[in-house]
Amino acid sequence: MVPAQNLFPARHPQYGAEVPFVTAGRTGRRQNWLAPVSAVALLLFLAGTIPADEPAEAPRPNDKGGATLRQQPGDDLSVPLVPAKPRTASEQARLEAAAHYMAGRVKESRNDFRGALEEYRESVKLDPEAVEVYRELVPLAFSLDQTDEALKYALKAIELDPHDFELLRRLGVHMAGARRLPEAVKFLEKAAASDRLDQKSSVYVTLQRDLSILYGATGDTEKAAAASEIVFNALTGKGDYTLDFRTRSALEADPTTAFDRLGRIFMEAGKYELAVRAFKEAIEVRKGSPGVLSFHLAEVYLKTEQPKLALEELQKYFNAQLQSRGEAAYILLRDILKSLDRSSELIGMLEGMSEKDSRNATLLFFLADQYLAADQLDDAEKMYQRGLESSGDRKGHLGLAVVYRRRSDPSRLLESLSQAVRGVNSLEGIETELQAIASSEKLFSEVIGAGRKRGEGDNPPATFEVSWVLAGLAAEAEKTDIATEFYRQAIEKSPGPAQLAGLYQEFGQYLLLADEFDQAADVFREAAGNASLAGGRANFLFRLSQALEFGGKTQAALDAVEEALKLVPEHPLLHYQTAWIYYHSRQYDRAISGFEEVLKKFPDQKDIVRRCQYTLSNLYVQQGDIRKGEEILEKVLAEDPDDPSVNNDLGYLYADQGKNLEQAEKMIRKALDSDPENGAYLDSMGWVLFKLGRYKEAATYLEKAVENQTGSDGTILDHLADCYDRLGRKADAVKNWKLALEQAKKASSPDKKKIEQLETKLKGAAETSGDSSP
Repeated sequence: MVPAQNLFPARHPQYGAEVPFVTAGRTGRRQNWLAPVSAVALLLFLAGTIPADEPAEAPRPNDKGGATLRQQPGDDLSVPLVPAKPRTASEQARLEAAAHYMAGRVKESRNDFRGALEEYRESVKLDPEAVEVYRELVPLAFSLDQTDEALKYALKAIELDPHDFELLRRLGVHMAGARRLPEAVKFLEKAAASDRLDQKSSVYVTLQRDLSILYGATGDTEKAAAASEIVFNALTGKGDYTLDFRTRSALEADPTTAFDRLGRIFMEAGKYELAVRAFKEAIEVRKGSPGVLSFHLAEVYLKTEQPKLALEELQKYFNAQLQSRGEAAYILLRDILKSLDRSSELIGMLEGMSEKDSRNATLLFFLADQYLAADQLDDAEKMYQRGLESSGDRKGHLGLAVVYRRRSDPSRLLESLSQAVRGVNSLEGIETELQAIASSEKLFSEVIGAGRKRGEGDNPPATFEVSWVLAGLAAEAEKTDIATEFYRQAIEKSPGPAQLAGLYQEFGQYLLLADEFDQAADVFREAAGNASLAGGRANFLFRLSQALEFGGKTQAALDAVEEALKLVPEHPLLHYQTAWIYYHSRQYDRAISGFEEVLKKFPDQKDIVRRCQYTLSNLYVQQGDIRKGEEILEKVLAEDPDDPSVNNDLGYLYADQGKNLEQAEKMIRKALDSDPENGAYLDSMGWVLFKLGRYKEAATYLEKAVENQTGSDGTILDHLADCYDRLGRKADAVKNWKLALEQAKKASSPDKKKIEQLETKLKGAAETSGDSSP
């Protein structure tokens, strides 16, 4: 019987339990996870497979070959054994393999585990089909940290005996511990399906627990619920499962099989009746907080359109003055009241709770949010301030920022935003507010003005956070001069290396995106030379190479990468960067050599390998060797058939040549399903539909692609113009060809061939219409 074991060494990503990973370990003697194979049984096994020697003729007295040795008076004559039928090589190998196996068992009994492992290795070399030896070898190799070898032997054993559920489970547990979850699922599913495993047994139920955890971790909620249902039925006595005492005790003590957790799994999968049963079982066995269980019951009742019962259960949670469910509890209350058509009661109920639970900052902030939604700005301000008295949560400062923005109070708005970013490493949390301020020229100017007045008269001095917020605001408004002013101010006030590194990165990246390449290079060069940022020097040199290359300074870019490589010689991204610089500067032969060298040197770096493959494919296409470009992408597709990028890129290549159009459409649709707003994918779909003659449908995708494009060389507009032309919309076609020509000429690396094609199309359209204007 295999004891209940858990799979994960860390907190489970979906259900939050601490789950220890228990393996076959060692306390003096290795814990054997299979029943021992006795020496007698092995010998009996071998006796049935190795033919016995036939009796030899008795030697004649004068036969020289039958020389005898008399040891004691009366002893029988000792004569050599001469088999009538000599053993074959394979029989001899099996006999020697058995000897090594038995030697291994002896050494293991004496705690000579490495010696035992070597004997087992020799045994399977001589007899690769002896599955019994693998059953001893595999767990021993795992316990001695010979993981790759153990996996090799385990897979061989499974090949010899596909229904060995114990070995399959052992493999699944190992794969789970190594975070190779799809493989873990595969092995455990095979173990559970073994025809040797009693599907009412403790081992089967434990396997379903393991599978439930894995399904949850891989996002397969339906299968997680199905496996959990078996565990739930076994624990509640439904389904005639035969749980032994040890397994039942282990499952009842296991956080991953606690009734409240099973209830949440059922709820997520839409199995609401089961969820209710599980939560009620949890209440009955008094496992978990009654208030929290009532919260979960309220969730289920609302989902099953029983809002009155939901409100009753949720009130039990509120009566206990619990905070463990955070804001989710108040959101649930809002949704229940909405379902009961009693939304107008929400603020009053929250006010009543806040009087009884005045230190509950989550409740106070949620109530403040409701005041804000109702445009009760004074009440919202007071409630956010009350919440901040008991909690320094930035949510309170963000709420106050909204209040002050609506009141057009720039000084308090700036102060609230600066408080909201204190102690964090990015402006991500305030981006929505920055966008709202930047959208109003008047308010933007007032906030910048308030920042510049810091330190004057009675105004407090500008802090690091104030300068940082103002820099981010100016960047959001694309005001480069103002952004530079405040980024420089923030750099001077930076409290430490971590914040300083982040500022340089953010400032330089903004300038890159603003096409201010020289300024960006200055920022990254300054950062790379800052002694306090020595640990990030290689990164800043890498960024510097980007800015220099985009600015047309190719040799300086190469020099920056070379300097970075002196610091981290084997960093794959830096080797890739060198090849990319050659590619961007149109030194294609050197680029091809560089990318191919990266592929040879770093074959295990999947992300870098993919970048090289995509760029090489694009290179070959640009040089006119389209077939070679396709072959690279076809190889990538074979390795990763669901990758959106390769489906789009290869599908587009096929479409552009007018071949494999049905296949190309399927591939591009797969890419588009993964990212419906992606401008490149939309363009590819429109273009393949154009090639299929479905012009009206194509125009819909191409119009959306134009709306979603981020930087272009005119290709998407060219495609849309061609489509309009086929639809007879000549004026729209000419308009878009002209726009495409403008973009093509402004591209960082103008394509002369594309420009000539667009000019030819416009000339042809002018001749057709009789219009001689350019």
